[in-house]
Amino acid sequence: MLDLTGEPTPKKLGNRILNFIIIVLLLMLAPIFIAVASAVNVIWQQVLSIIVMIIAYSAVGYYAYRLLKKTANQPVFHRIDIRNWRHIWYIIGMFILMMVVQGVIINLRVAITGTSTTENQAAIEALTKHINVAMIGTMIYGVLLAPVVEELIFRGLVINYFFRQSWWWASIILSGFLFAVPHTMNLSTNIADLLAFMIYMSMGMVLAYVYKKTGDIQSNIMIHFLNNLISMIPLLFLALSRI
Repeated sequence: MLDLTGEPTPKKLGNRILNFIIIVLLLMLAPIFIAVASAVNVIWQQVLSIIVMIIAYSAVGYYAYRLLKKTANQPVFHRIDIRNWRHIWYIIGMFILMMVVQGVIINLRVAITGTSTTENQAAIEALTKHINVAMIGTMIYGVLLAPVVEELIFRGLVINYFFRQSWWWASIILSGFLFAVPHTMNLSTNIADLLAFMIYMSMGMVLAYVYKKTGDIQSNIMIHFLNNLISMIPLLFLALSRI
């Protein structure tokens, strides 16, 4: 169980909100370099854009780690005990639950609106149509970088920063909501947008529940990694089929 006793750091709520806003804005700026790599035609400029993205995104992750380390009552990362099968099965179970919930909402969205792809997924698919530098950058970003950085921010910071000793589910709901906002790219103005928002919010809430129950951010990163990897594999095979 995550230790949420004591006061968060910084103590002032306004400072914590400011820290969170800054880190999310930085998070949203870093992937712009992938779009730059996709827009330019010169190979060295594409490679440079992806390298800058990796450095920038890693820097955001390190900044989030430093903020989390200051406010958490226990180490951010723990030594992984591969002999703890109960914990491993718990991670697998939560991952399956997350996939089932997402599947139900996606099927409901298709049945009601006829739309199956969210704007975020459509943007990823557009960047991964062909094997090129932009696609490789998108794969690195989506599978390797995003699970680590987003978990540090939307689970680590949100859970430790807000509603620390309040209603147990409050920070879980907030984590899911804040996670969904940058992933849906627009306000939920219709049923399709609302259900797309719920897809990401449900994912964020399951991950937040895992973090609060285990206190182990690596579990979240692994589940997030598996989710993104499963989403990317079909796109990779589709791109390879177009060679």
